[in-house]
Amino acid sequence: MGQKEKPVSALISQIEENAERGYTMTHTVQIQVNQQPQLLSVKDFSGKRVVTLKDIDDLHCRPEGTASRNFRTNKDKFIPGEDYWHLQNDQAVDFATTNFVGSNPSKTRELILLTESGYLMLVKSFTDELAWKVQRQLVNSYFRAQVNRRESLQALMAATHNLLASQEIITERLDDVEQKLETQITLDSGQQRRLQKTINQRVCALEQIKEARGEWFRQLHKEIKDRWNVSSYKDVLKHDLRDVMNYVAAWVPIRREE
Repeated sequence: MGQKEKPVSALISQIEENAERGYTMTHTVQIQVNQQPQLLSVKDFSGKRVVTLKDIDDLHCRPEGTASRNFRTNKDKFIPGEDYWHLQNDQAVDFATTNFVGSNPSKTRELILLTESGYLMLVKSFTDELAWKVQRQLVNSYFRAQVNRRESLQALMAATHNLLASQEIITERLDDVEQKLETQITLDSGQQRRLQKTINQRVCALEQIKEARGEWFRQLHKEIKDRWNVSSYKDVLKHDLRDVMNYVAAWVPIRREE
């Protein structure tokens, strides 16, 4: 058998890690803004769906800096870790680079990330018709969709866990079957001919007189049957063939005195 697969626990951990990192890089949500589709890249931080202040300005068609100004004006009303996160320096660069935030992510020095509750608090003052439509879409298609995706991911992980567990059981059973085959299967016809040929060559090399070879054949066959506990050389097990061949090649008969 080939090399065994990774343990199930290791594969599940890898799936979880990839899901945590990779989903934010490739998934987008389409939001209708003034009857025009606008793509919003999905961003997760610390297990929660988040948006940036720039996302809010773009989706609500507000002048650049509007969301930032409103947030800083009312920052004391927002709870860190519940309504928002303030990323700085390397943490901000890492997030911006991973999630393609801004035109030059490597130059990002700080980022404000708003959760669903933080977003809804911030846009309270946005009462125009567009604001209501965008809010509804973001809540239903962006923030709440995270719950459905998490449930789908958990179901996928459970199914993967079961599949991999079954695979490991099958692999173990195949190993057992292979081991049993190696210890129970006898020689095939080709291997039988090889062994018989080796026996013939050994006896003929020891006895030049053809009429006298019968005794050596009987003696050698008997020793093979006794030593390997078989009723015939044809019943030798496959995994014993090499040992039998070596034994025959070095065999010396017991010569009885006349």
